[in-house]
Amino acid sequence: MVLCTAAAGGWSGGKPVSGDEWTDVDLLAEVARGVIELTSVDRSSAFRLPYPASLQLALDRVVLVGLTHGQPVPLGVPELLSWCRERGLSEWPMTLPSGFFTDDARLIDPAAREPTLTCAELASHGPRGMLEQEAETLLAELADTCGTVERFGLCRDFLIKRPVIFRFDPMEMLQPTVAQTWKLVKDLYGPLPDRFPIDGLVHRCKSCLLLAKPVTRAGPWCEGGCPPGDREFESSQQLGHALALPFGLRLFLALPGRTEHTVRSRLASQAQLLPLGLGVHRVVGHDGTLLTFQVHDREQPAPAALRAADVAARLGGPLDVVVPDKLAARPGYRQDFDRAMPADARVRLMSASEFTTPKPTGRARRNHA
Repeated sequence: MVLCTAAAGGWSGGKPVSGDEWTDVDLLAEVARGVIELTSVDRSSAFRLPYPASLQLALDRVVLVGLTHGQPVPLGVPELLSWCRERGLSEWPMTLPSGFFTDDARLIDPAAREPTLTCAELASHGPRGMLEQEAETLLAELADTCGTVERFGLCRDFLIKRPVIFRFDPMEMLQPTVAQTWKLVKDLYGPLPDRFPIDGLVHRCKSCLLLAKPVTRAGPWCEGGCPPGDREFESSQQLGHALALPFGLRLFLALPGRTEHTVRSRLASQAQLLPLGLGVHRVVGHDGTLLTFQVHDREQPAPAALRAADVAARLGGPLDVVVPDKLAARPGYRQDFDRAMPADARVRLMSASEFTTPKPTGRARRNHA
């Protein structure tokens, strides 16, 4: 077992892992993927044996690491899931790069018993990533079906604004443009996960537009992790009519899509959509230079940096990663993002306000040179 250590210029997560090449970050990513796979199973059968093979394999590897280091290990999948709820990732029997995860990061929210944003981001980490990559595949297929970037842009905006649909407004849906868009995107929607209806009601957060649970032992909860003061829920009894996008599209397209729409509305010129991955935009900046940007809304800065470096490599040029102001202001977020960035990546992290303010930001970032 190779212990993962911080390398100069960033942490490498790009090469396939096999056998003794596994790192501890890779191992936690496997646990995260197992959690995601388990929650994708209907609630009535989620805890029937056998558990998903990915989760059982992750347990075996966690036990091996713990025994190798003489530390306590989970005795089975139920205890592993308890670790995911109750233990911060820094408490697991592993050696992790400093600053790769926030101190309180968990894989399962202990009150809502749902995968955390960290879990989803970690499940997408590395060449075996599954959640964000599945979302990218669905969008690529949609772009091919649309045929034009303009039509794809309309469909993409539809998904961002409607990650969860309680009911259709006939007056809206009968409009020719909306009806044509719905015809192209409707197959992306499916029934709500059966663990979300509570007492015959299903709930949605008005802020992030994602699924919510109004009552947990720690108070209201929503998939987008909105601050308590921003959580205002709406509910529906029409469970048979409610639809939702897949989890990956809800978290990696719709969640940052709120900030993306704000950014696009503040720009002096119209942004051009590039159908790359989750969507990249190109716009003429305030100083006349051509800028390429992608909006992120992610809990963990280090995995976000590695994903951004991958996008920049596919793009073949510099990339601005734009994040909500409150995220950019979080202590240590910028520093951990920069530290995780590979030395040759041309990526710059900016807040939404910095990116849309018509004056120099005063921050020259090394990775954009």
